[in-house]
Amino acid sequence: MKFAVLRRPRTQAILDGRVKLDALPIDWHPITEPLNWLPPSRERQHGILSGQFDGGEMSISSFMQAKAQGAPLLALPIFLKRGLVQRCLFCSVDSPLTSPAQLTGKRVGLVGYSSSMAVWVRGILSEVYGLFRSAPLWFTLTAPSQKAQVTTKLLEIPEEFSGEQMQAWEELDGYPHNLDRRERFLFSLLEKEELNAVVSFHPKIASPRIRPLLGSEDELWSHYQNKGIYPINHLFVLRRDILGEFANISKPLLSTFKQARKLWVDYLPNAKSKAMDDELETLGWDPFAYRLGEVEQPWKHSSPILRKKK
Repeated sequence: MKFAVLRRPRTQAILDGRVKLDALPIDWHPITEPLNWLPPSRERQHGILSGQFDGGEMSISSFMQAKAQGAPLLALPIFLKRGLVQRCLFCSVDSPLTSPAQLTGKRVGLVGYSSSMAVWVRGILSEVYGLFRSAPLWFTLTAPSQKAQVTTKLLEIPEEFSGEQMQAWEELDGYPHNLDRRERFLFSLLEKEELNAVVSFHPKIASPRIRPLLGSEDELWSHYQNKGIYPINHLFVLRRDILGEFANISKPLLSTFKQARKLWVDYLPNAKSKAMDDELETLGWDPFAYRLGEVEQPWKHSSPILRKKK
């Protein structure tokens, strides 16, 4: 079996062989983007349908779209990427924008309209700010499905475009890496004022020319405080037929990821330690415990109370 996950401190002990599943024939592979279900394209090279992998890290929106198409996939409660998606909304450093409430009629760039980050951001814009999906003017690099019933402007990256390299990373525990070409193009349009805001896949980007649109910590946490939802972006999936050959694979897989989670401090960059400590203190619970807890099932609980205000 070939499984694939992104490199991060919580998966590194698996990828380097420190944590093993000796009883199961698994080859672990590091990837730079989550798996997809559809055949690999020029920009998305890692897939399950193509037979390249039997399972691994997939965005929750890709998983739900695949399931809607009848894909024989199963998901485990291993939530590999999650956090406050409002952190991924950026504008230029000189922008007058101070709140997502000001995005009505503004040009907002996305890599994909149906990506998990875009779906979460649109939902929060609607629930918190009353901005329904047509309020901002959406500019995307991939066309939305016909079922989306929304008008977007499709952008095309010129073949000669390369763009300035920018480092990006996850807020809590991601390793720094260079921003991919698609997002570099969106941020180049932001700097030229052809876009007013960009929804990135990353909450931290090293550039003196862009800044987070949301500056208020109270506003940043307001959706979680009111709705009790701490977004899940990536989860671990596998082909359903794997269970036919290895019926009890889910429990050892879950145990493996939990073991790697305990070892993450050995791989965590020093600069990221405080960010995660602050998040855990604010929440009062661990979002990477890999379980279906109350927050993962929001219909079972009332709105949470933050343990501390930043």
